[in-house]
Amino acid sequence: MSGWVLDVVITLLLLAAAGFGAIAVIGLLLFPDIRSRSFTGLRAGILATALVAIAGICYGIFAWISSGYQQFQYLEYAASAVVILILVIVLNRVATGVLCHAPVPARPPKEKGQA
Repeated sequence: MSGWVLDVVITLLLLAAAGFGAIAVIGLLLFPDIRSRSFTGLRAGILATALVAIAGICYGIFAWISSGYQQFQYLEYAASAVVILILVIVLNRVATGVLCHAPVPARPPKEKGQA
C-alpha cells in the first residue's frame, strides 16, 4: 500500500470516528430517557474508539513494513492497538449487558388528585 492511499484510509477512519463521537454526544444530549441515552452514547462511543484503534493499527503495520523490519516500535504500537480494540469489544458486551438487562424500577401510577 502506498503512502497516499494509507493517508486517505486513515483520514477516512478518523473522520468516521469523529462523526460517531458527535453522534454519541448528540444522543446523550437529546434522547429523553436514560436507556436510549446510555445505549446511543455507549454504542457510538465504542464505534469511535474502535475506528481510532483501527487507524492506529493501519499506521503501525505500514510503518513497521516500511521501516525495513528493523524497528519493532511500530509493531508494538500496532499490537497495543489490537489489544485496545479487543478490550473495547469485550467491554462493549459487558456494558451492554449491564445497561440493557438491568431491571428498571417501576413507579406507581399517579392518582387524579396528585400533581
